[in-house]
Amino acid sequence: MKSTYMPTTALILTVLLLLGAAGSRAEELKSSLERNPIHAGESVRLVLELRRAAGGLKPDLSPLDDDFQILHTSANTQIEFVQGLQSAITRWSIELTPKREGALTIPGISVGQFQSPELILQVLAARPETQAGNRDIFLEAEVSPNPVYVQAQMRYVVRLLRSVDVVDGTLTEPSATNAVLRRLGRDISYTTNRDGRSYRVLERRYALFPQISGELVVSPVEFEGEVVDPSQASSGLSRLFARGKRVRLRTPIVRATAIAPPADYPGQTWLPAKNVQISEEWSKDPDTLLAGEPLTRTLRLQAVGLSAEQLPEIAVTVAEGVKEYGDQPIMRTTADTDWVHGVREQRIALVPGNEGSYTLPEIRIDWWDTERNAPRQATIPARILRVAAGTLDNAAALTDGEASTEKAPPPATLRQRLPLWQGVSALLAIVWLITFIAWRRARALGRTTAETRDNGVDAPHSPPASLEQACLADDARAATEALLQWGARNWPEQPPRSLPGLAQRLSDAQLRAQLTALDRALYAPARDAWRGEQLWRRARTQLRRPVASAPREVDGLAELYPRRP
Repeated sequence: MKSTYMPTTALILTVLLLLGAAGSRAEELKSSLERNPIHAGESVRLVLELRRAAGGLKPDLSPLDDDFQILHTSANTQIEFVQGLQSAITRWSIELTPKREGALTIPGISVGQFQSPELILQVLAARPETQAGNRDIFLEAEVSPNPVYVQAQMRYVVRLLRSVDVVDGTLTEPSATNAVLRRLGRDISYTTNRDGRSYRVLERRYALFPQISGELVVSPVEFEGEVVDPSQASSGLSRLFARGKRVRLRTPIVRATAIAPPADYPGQTWLPAKNVQISEEWSKDPDTLLAGEPLTRTLRLQAVGLSAEQLPEIAVTVAEGVKEYGDQPIMRTTADTDWVHGVREQRIALVPGNEGSYTLPEIRIDWWDTERNAPRQATIPARILRVAAGTLDNAAALTDGEASTEKAPPPATLRQRLPLWQGVSALLAIVWLITFIAWRRARALGRTTAETRDNGVDAPHSPPASLEQACLADDARAATEALLQWGARNWPEQPPRSLPGLAQRLSDAQLRAQLTALDRALYAPARDAWRGEQLWRRARTQLRRPVASAPREVDGLAELYPRRP
């Protein structure tokens, strides 16, 4: 009995300690603002997030009373299971209205024993008076900054302002000539005052990237929906049976200007951004290397205001005597409510041949700071790799025994023995990889042939063979034709007439991004040659999925219809 009890007790204590350590790392109260800056008279949402079981904890909002009026507070808890352990994320959403203009400090908010960090909210002057009059619902749109450099991010914002309840409604998507549009985050909801009236606002944001200099035209966004007549919507059951009125609104055409890059820009690739940084990581300490042993250098280029497709390849010069083996770059594009964030990651395997010192030159990326309107550089300083002799190199030196051999390189036969087993292993791995790829392609081809055997053409929901040929041949125009033909087979009544139009009908975000990159490549200079392998890898699985029988060109507005109690 005693021998069983002690290990069990020790195990329980160990588990409790591990859970306590995990909890201490996870329990951190975070805070963020849904948008920043805002204008006077508008509300903003403060979000607090705590990763733990809340257990009835509530935030102390009294420190906000000096500079803010609290309009509404809500909370929700989401349960997660990470590595078999249960955790909970509790989020509090606090809608605030600032009492004055300027830079306002949102103090740390206490939730039990936790406290959030301070935030700074910029409150700008109130928006200029509009011709809203007695309108109960209307649309507005704006683009900023204007003008902007070509390929730099602009922000196109659509707002639906209403003082009545909306029962049903949809907003169409905008389009722009000679520009790329990308949605920024989720729709934002807040309140504002216009001409003495209070409005509830639904705001939708887009990143707009002009592709050529000159005038940029953004087509109108339309809203169609049903609003409740205020005279009929009082309260209780009468509101449920209130008759609605159909309304149709549209924004005016928005025009902007894109200007050419400055003549004194020093870089070879034009990179207009809010911020660009480059960093490196090593798989092992680069100061303790042995000859013949590989290490991996990871270079990461990050930009705010540019997508991953806009980032250039990182040019690297390797020192003589060091072999390099590059991998396919990893590219990621994300977006928040204000900016697009692009990341390009390149991994390079380096193998120093002999002992000694090797200098890796400085890496320099020129970019243009759009906020300061000045050229900037992101750099990684030059680095010296100091490589010690490998085990067999030392043995060869001892076997030689002559002083004169200290200056001569070791015999070629001995130098070749060290990587022999590595070479054989690499060769076997390559043969296995080629066999696996051939098997996967043969299997995919067999499935496609079985689907299309009866009618002799590509099945409507499968990627056409012409797309695979075009992608593997890096033929951008042929790939575009194949994709549009595929879209015409799936939507014969309303076929997509452009790659952006086709992308709107696809559910896979990565595939939509690949179509955007292909569309941009059609108008890019020759030095930015398009590579179609990544598009085909995504298309061969995602284009097999069933699609809707008719296109859906509008998006619903889930946040438009909160019902009053």
